[in-house]
Amino acid sequence: MDNLTSRQLSEWEAYDKIDPIGSWRDDFRIAKLESLLTNIVQQLYAKKGSAPTITTPLDFMPDWSGERADIKPEKSLADEIKQVFSGIASNKEKKVERKLKPPVTKTKWKGNSNHQ
Repeated sequence: MDNLTSRQLSEWEAYDKIDPIGSWRDDFRIAKLESLLTNIVQQLYAKKGSAPTITTPLDFMPDWSGERADIKPEKSLADEIKQVFSGIASNKEKKVERKLKPPVTKTKWKGNSNHQ
């Protein structure tokens, strides 16, 4: 850093704005994956006739600086994610119950009446 000129430092700062270097970039990569997975789950398990909430990677970015602390959504994203995954879990439990407890049906034997 001591050997960089002011112009070189400005160029690196400009490049960093285009393609960030460091932990912000790593956080953004993970946020993209989280957003993608959440959107897929919401599309798959949305109630019929309702539009799922679409997320963006910025919804999952950590707020290390506290800039977004003033923004308070009606329902936090964490609560929405918990709701989606608890819905998935309850559906899985119902499927397991159905597999464990087959429906009891009475069937009449339609075979030869001479069988005993």
